[in-house]
Amino acid sequence: MALAGVVGGVAWQRRRATEALESEPIAEPWAELGAQGHWLRPNLRGARMVVPDRPHRVEEAREPSRRANLRRTRRFSVSTNADRLRMGEITAAPAPGVTRLVAIGDSVTFGWGVEVEDAFPAQLEAELLRRGHKVEVLNAGVPGQHPPTMGSWLKVIAPRYGVSGVVFSRRVAFNGPHPIQGYADAVRTGQRGLPNARFQIILPPISRFDAGSLTANPAGEGGLIRQQLPDIPLLDLTDTFRAAQGERGFGLKATATGKLALVNLSSGEVLVEATADGRDLPWAICEALDEDDSLREPLMFDTGHPDAEGFVVYARAVADQLEAGGWFNA
Repeated sequence: MALAGVVGGVAWQRRRATEALESEPIAEPWAELGAQGHWLRPNLRGARMVVPDRPHRVEEAREPSRRANLRRTRRFSVSTNADRLRMGEITAAPAPGVTRLVAIGDSVTFGWGVEVEDAFPAQLEAELLRRGHKVEVLNAGVPGQHPPTMGSWLKVIAPRYGVSGVVFSRRVAFNGPHPIQGYADAVRTGQRGLPNARFQIILPPISRFDAGSLTANPAGEGGLIRQQLPDIPLLDLTDTFRAAQGERGFGLKATATGKLALVNLSSGEVLVEATADGRDLPWAICEALDEDDSLREPLMFDTGHPDAEGFVVYARAVADQLEAGGWFNA
């Protein structure tokens, strides 16, 4: 039995390592969006994705040698329609009496790590239908997408589809010149393409495993965006998720000595303490997470993506916001 367990364990590890390298390419350059534009490939059919199922460092997801050593992975599939959207085929215009919205964003809107029916746009559509609103929600999420390309898509592509409302769902990328101005310019570009559409900005929730939020807290992000776009309502979902999570599960906390600790949020027990490593997770914490599947943050499965349950919370909060904004008033 001992030998069988060892042999079986090695085979299992090798199988997981092989699978971790088998994600299929799902995006490509798209000239209609400009020289730097990229979007999902059209007509994908069940492209197989294997990704980290825990908070991780950037290189663990990008470097094949690192990915091969991941024990905790999750699988999902990606299909797209002829219009490069992660959803079924759509008509050029919405059906009579149906309000067509578009949720546009990066990997969070796309539904990274979950099947399409569990992604935010599908959950938002289902939630609004349950509330009696005749709506259709397009999924225009693309992993790694930048605000300028989102703006270009809204200006160039979205007018083809009879869109009357836009949920612009992305946080600011503070890694280039004038990030707030660039974000605002992208939204204004989208408005020029859809002058009669309503716009709602959503800031996706910050994970409790986001080391960067502890070392460079972006608490003022929403306020900076509002200064540039005072006419567009904005909702930051971080507090919504914190309230839904309560003091459950696990997360990071900064210590008095400037280190980062992996903490049981219910008991306060510190499991691992490590020197902070910029905006990334310390290796010691990554290793601890990889060894124990129970070390999870409720509603999120990695350093920045909700799980299926989290997207229900996400969709309900956005539905509340749209209703409060009068989007469906007769």
